[in-house]
Amino acid sequence: MNKIKEVTVFTNGDSRKISTWSNVPYFFTETLISKGIKVNRVDISPPYFLERVYNKTFWRVLKIINKNSSYNYFRTFAHYIDVKRRIRKALEKYNNSDANIFLTFSFSSAGLTNKPTILFSDWTYDYYFKYFLNRQPDSLERSCIKREDQEIEASDLVFALFPRVADYMKNHYENKNIFYLGNVVNSLLDVAKSEVLKQKSFSQDILFIGSKKYIEGAKYLIEAYTSLKEKYPQLSLNIVGMQDKDFVKLPDGVNCYGYLDKAKEKDRELYYSLLVKAKVFVNTTPKWGTPSAMLEAMYFYTPVVVTAYDEFVETFGVDINFGYYCENNSIALLCSKISNVFENESYESLCINAHKSVENYTWSSYIDKLLVRIDALTQEKIYR
Repeated sequence: MNKIKEVTVFTNGDSRKISTWSNVPYFFTETLISKGIKVNRVDISPPYFLERVYNKTFWRVLKIINKNSSYNYFRTFAHYIDVKRRIRKALEKYNNSDANIFLTFSFSSAGLTNKPTILFSDWTYDYYFKYFLNRQPDSLERSCIKREDQEIEASDLVFALFPRVADYMKNHYENKNIFYLGNVVNSLLDVAKSEVLKQKSFSQDILFIGSKKYIEGAKYLIEAYTSLKEKYPQLSLNIVGMQDKDFVKLPDGVNCYGYLDKAKEKDRELYYSLLVKAKVFVNTTPKWGTPSAMLEAMYFYTPVVVTAYDEFVETFGVDINFGYYCENNSIALLCSKISNVFENESYESLCINAHKSVENYTWSSYIDKLLVRIDALTQEKIYR
């Protein structure tokens, strides 16, 4: 039985909305509630007016000076001070909370209360530059990294959503309480195995999910689709997260649905129907392949074709039995990998293996493991 009865959860956005940060705050808080824990929700996202003023003034000038700058309003010292003010206010309001949980590495209640401070996020701002941007941060960006580093070092528990990020943080920080507890599937629906496998057996649909920042992978896939269409005349490609206008020209059979909001019934039904019917999920964008969407696709018995990016390989291994790795540098190779899925004599086994690989990545299991760590920390603080 959990010793934690009440927590305050701070999020960059409304955690009641499933559209916030790839569904994570919604599932995180709702799972806590399902376990009988009272959750006080605190939105620490930038105020619309202040962010808009910043974007029309300082941000506009900054982008002229340094067009690659990522120092948006969320990263500013002004926002940092404002968030600290809101944290203090929340601590006073919810003074019965057993712990304070932040779904970000950028802010914490460390130093403001003796209650445990827990951070949970995907990667640090520093890691973002080293892994994704492969460049040195500028002076403003470094100032934000320094603030974030201080928050991480001062927090009681830190949880990274990805194993390589956790390893990086353990080597980078003196804080010894940094953990990776596994990943999670952000699905609102359970799956009916027999019905899903039946639909996939007859399908000739390729599914791609990703916002415009994954457009490189989408463009490669569209080229591959054009070649594969000659071999599979009934082939179709469904792209979720981007619109027709994001591409110069789309061949027949490529359908763009834009962003589908799971909070809206029609969008949710369409989203899950695409997952159910997909023969294969493909995203070979270098370094990152929409892991949240891919895990959900795998949960829906969908084989994948993905680049062997670090986090995926660390999680599932060098050899996968539910699809194929494919680098984003050869259209012919991508066509070959997709064909291998379509023509695999053991296609159903690929589907079943995909599901089995993620079936234990439930939010209930993840939160249970998180609570064990928080409970232990709370007891340690009491008896220290």
